[in-house]
Amino acid sequence: MKYMHFLLTSMILAVIMLCGCAKASGSYAKNSVATESSRQMMADFADADFDDAAAAQFDLPQERKLIRTGNIRFEVQSLAHAKSAIELWVKKYGGYISDTSESNRLLHVTAHIPSTQFLEAMSDASGIGKVVSKNINSIDVTDVFYDLNTRLATRRILLERLQSYLREAKNVEDMLAIESKINDVTTEIERMQGQFNRLSQQIDYSEIFLEANLPYNHEESGFIFPDMKSSFIAFSENVLSFFSNLIFVVLYIIIFGVPIVLIIFLLYWICFGKIGLLRRLFKRIRVGKKEK
Repeated sequence: MKYMHFLLTSMILAVIMLCGCAKASGSYAKNSVATESSRQMMADFADADFDDAAAAQFDLPQERKLIRTGNIRFEVQSLAHAKSAIELWVKKYGGYISDTSESNRLLHVTAHIPSTQFLEAMSDASGIGKVVSKNINSIDVTDVFYDLNTRLATRRILLERLQSYLREAKNVEDMLAIESKINDVTTEIERMQGQFNRLSQQIDYSEIFLEANLPYNHEESGFIFPDMKSSFIAFSENVLSFFSNLIFVVLYIIIFGVPIVLIIFLLYWICFGKIGLLRRLFKRIRVGKKEK
């Protein structure tokens, strides 16, 4: 009877131990799966920054993107009238003026005209004044534009992927690593977006530099007679400056040239003159050769 009781007790303990081991094994397997999933997520997260294959999803039309600039010089009779004409000209083509500077005889204006109206605006600028010179420059930025646009799109995909990883993160370490990467990608997107906006602005609005000049001896008030008094004073100053410089040249020659000539004469006198040290030396050398 005691033997049966001992056997029954042993069987119950064995069943309890087996259940405990199975439960622990299940918990370990569950934790292992979670850890493996986290590791896989972090591996994908590490490779996500290099996933530019998503760029192939964007079939962008390869329209040529040009940055155009123009330069026009005018001769005008009035700077005030030229300024008003430029303002009306810019308004006519839906543009705007970003910079203006003016002096007694010169007016500088920097205008921005929609690129679709650029060539027409350049042709129509002759109404402002007499065109002295005109030129157009173009820079092809097609590759830069579409490359930047594609990189922006892939970085946005990367940001969405990182945000999904953050929602699925299982521990604090993964969350901190993903949040750090999200901050880096967000900063990069903001920087690239700023570059893209500036480039788009330059493409959409062409820059035209306008320069208006009054005729020679003209100011806004009208014709100006040559200032003979000022011209004579300037001529006199130039003459005086020439002779003063000539005097200094002569003084330099006297101060530095005469001593140099005296030193050269003294050396000649010592070596080849009455003293003739070198002359005597050469003479002895020649006599010695003849005796041999």
